[in-house]
Amino acid sequence: MSLSLRYSLYMGILCIGIFTLFGEELGTSVFHDPDAGRFIRILAWLCPFLYLATTMGSILNGLGKTRTTFLQNTASLLLRIGFVLFGIPWFGILAYLWGMLISEILLALLHLWSLKKMVSFTWDAWDMIVKPALLLMISIGVFYFTDGLYPFSGSLPMFFVTAIQILFLCFCYGGLLLVFHFARKGKDQLARCWNHSVENEIR
Repeated sequence: MSLSLRYSLYMGILCIGIFTLFGEELGTSVFHDPDAGRFIRILAWLCPFLYLATTMGSILNGLGKTRTTFLQNTASLLLRIGFVLFGIPWFGILAYLWGMLISEILLALLHLWSLKKMVSFTWDAWDMIVKPALLLMISIGVFYFTDGLYPFSGSLPMFFVTAIQILFLCFCYGGLLLVFHFARKGKDQLARCWNHSVENEIR
């Protein structure tokens, strides 16, 4: 359960970085509309909650709580419809995008609340949110530092250049996560060995 939470947030935070950093390029190269890039950047913040809601909803369904997921999805959908009915006439398409974001946050929180009552799991904000966010910022810093070193930046279409840059960012982010994962495992193993040696000395 905790692993599902952690990796959902890892992927969601990575998608925030990708779509906020490359939203304009993706909007121009894929949809041929600069406004699409602005919408992509807004929807980027949807990703962690979308991953969480999908994962937690699947777990709830697997536990036989289909009625719970139905009611919670209905509440989220009604909130989104409210934004459509009352927000779009005043704020246009942005109201729908914000409605999607807020309704997905509500759905993720409702799923987590329901699961917390059924299954015990640990919530480590540092390991699940702060650490991947910091590693993402480091990866973005590495990307900007090496941005001028790409020999193909002027010879390929924008879409392919953007795709390669996204892969590079994913590689940096995934590599840093792996480094911290193995460092943590090594630290835990060292602590266990130390405790075992201390216990032997006491005996």
